[in-house]
Amino acid sequence: MKKSSAIPPDESLLAQLWVRFKDGEGEAFDLLVERRYRILFNYATRFTKDRELIQDCIQDLFLELWDRRAYLVETPCVTIYLLKALRNNLLRDLRNRNRLDDRTDLADTDFEYSDGLNIEREWISDEMSLENERNLRQAIEQLPKRLQEVIFLKFYEGLDNEEIAQIMGIERQSAANTLHRALYQLKNQIPMLVRIMLLAFFTSFS
Repeated sequence: MKKSSAIPPDESLLAQLWVRFKDGEGEAFDLLVERRYRILFNYATRFTKDRELIQDCIQDLFLELWDRRAYLVETPCVTIYLLKALRNNLLRDLRNRNRLDDRTDLADTDFEYSDGLNIEREWISDEMSLENERNLRQAIEQLPKRLQEVIFLKFYEGLDNEEIAQIMGIERQSAANTLHRALYQLKNQIPMLVRIMLLAFFTSFS
């Protein structure tokens, strides 16, 4: 079975780019944007389908980083830093626009995955039937938003529980519990073959 690689294979390069960017090197900044824009965009679709809003939030994030570059500290994982910053900015923006109030429980809000992600393709082998692939896709789309978010971070981005906890602003054990809850719900919705393959893949990342 194909496994998602650890996040991300170029993180050491990003750390070097981050140092150069902090020193005011425009080329390093451009490379940071280029290498992480798609990951940030895909992650933001966990919260809203408004592509223009997502683009604005990502642009504002990078502009803010550039303006404050002299005051930024060196970070051991640039990707986690960017994902967490975008998450905070996006949720704040959604609340300011009255599109997500403070009482909204992300765990109870459903949404659909964008067509470009197809997360389940990271989980299934080339030999799996289209029927099982559709079943898995439908099961994922039926999960609450918070469970879809944790699945995205775990399987699509390859993050471990500690990294997921940092991004989502929760304890490590809470991240692990959320992952197991997502797996439990998927197992109750999908056929046995997909359940076995999903369980095997999930266990490999535990």
